[in-house]
Amino acid sequence: MANKERVISAYGAVDTWAGSIRVEAGPHGVRAAEIPHWTETGHPSANVGTITIFDDAEEEALRHLRQALTELREYFGGQRRTFTVPLDLQGTAFYRAAWAEVASVPFGETRTYAEIAQSIGAPTAIRAAGAANGANPVAPFVPCHRIVGSDGRLTGYGPGLPLKARLLAMEGAIPADASEYDAWAAGLAAHNNGNMPALGIRGTSRYCLPGCVRSRARWALPSRIFASVDDARAAGYEPCPLCHGA
Repeated sequence: MANKERVISAYGAVDTWAGSIRVEAGPHGVRAAEIPHWTETGHPSANVGTITIFDDAEEEALRHLRQALTELREYFGGQRRTFTVPLDLQGTAFYRAAWAEVASVPFGETRTYAEIAQSIGAPTAIRAAGAANGANPVAPFVPCHRIVGSDGRLTGYGPGLPLKARLLAMEGAIPADASEYDAWAAGLAAHNNGNMPALGIRGTSRYCLPGCVRSRARWALPSRIFASVDDARAAGYEPCPLCHGA
């Protein structure tokens, strides 16, 4: 290998419970990541956590690749909430703006395609925002699984909607199943400095308190999670008449 000219891009993979995720990195950051299609049966592997570097490359590319694979291992292992590896994304100005906005959605929260379009100053470009999300080349570094339909439904995820739901449950955006609702609601308060958050019920323009029958019935559809009822009201949500929103 000492006499072989090093290539610009570095390629590698990390084994996770979601399967073997392949990553390409260049001297300026991660260029591509590929999550395999996933089903509820998962991709059992005795090698979870194993990192593989496929070939030699320029040192900067290798450094970014190693960081990316390590961060993925930590994320899928429940030890990381944010990614810090540099990204080197190629696309139109609109796509790059949309990807940057998606990347800003916090761990455990969700946004709609319309909210992404609004945030980048193109409120009527909802379909284009959806197309940008679908063309995201570096999931989950740009967490397109956190983007949902206007009514909260899970849509448009290449590796499969079961994985999208599993990732959102892992992050605490939704309960793992209906029986976990109460534990999930308690966790929301624990992560909100002990204060009860408000849940913006998408498609209704209402916000509920955790435990409301409306929120409980829609447990599988991510709500917009607000730190307080004041934040929910500021975002245009009205109190739910079932739980009085206060």
